[in-house]
Amino acid sequence: MSQERYFLHLNGLQRGPYTVQQIGHMVNSGIVHSEAMFWCEGLEQWQPVTQLIVPKGEVTRRRLKFGAGSAVVVVGLLVLFWVCLPILREGWKEQHQVAPDPSAAYWRARGVLRESLGWFTGLRFRDFDPSMVRMEEAGRAVVELEAQAGKFFGGHENARWRVELTYDRRLRMWMPAESNGEGLLPASGKTKE
Repeated sequence: MSQERYFLHLNGLQRGPYTVQQIGHMVNSGIVHSEAMFWCEGLEQWQPVTQLIVPKGEVTRRRLKFGAGSAVVVVGLLVLFWVCLPILREGWKEQHQVAPDPSAAYWRARGVLRESLGWFTGLRFRDFDPSMVRMEEAGRAVVELEAQAGKFFGGHENARWRVELTYDRRLRMWMPAESNGEGLLPASGKTKE
């Protein structure tokens, strides 16, 4: 198996033939300057040796440059994840409740309310209190929610809602009740803060 033969142009003279490994060793050990030119059969003109090999110092610089940029991106993603984690956790809880108990009904009622009011309504809910949930027969629950509600660029108002849910045993999840279209009702008037 024959290796390609490369020639170097050094101090006005043509030297070689060399293999890529030999040229790499000569450049990395300082015998040949990284600005030297090379030629091999098939090339029309002499080319910089850096197109054939990457000097060790350049590899280190590229790694450091890539490493610093990557570190900034990773740190930025971690900060973003840290800031968004509570929101993601609450969203997951609001959508994935499988237990037929008051806590699960409370979290699913929050999800139903968010879905009905839209994504651009900011809601800050009062913490869970078991007295907010009334469990009824046949897998039904009525949840009284209190929250500060407001648009992103508007004021916030304190408000209360009553959310009626039914538990679907086959799907193992809470669903909005479909009784007379009254699954989501304002429980009391809103008050300005």
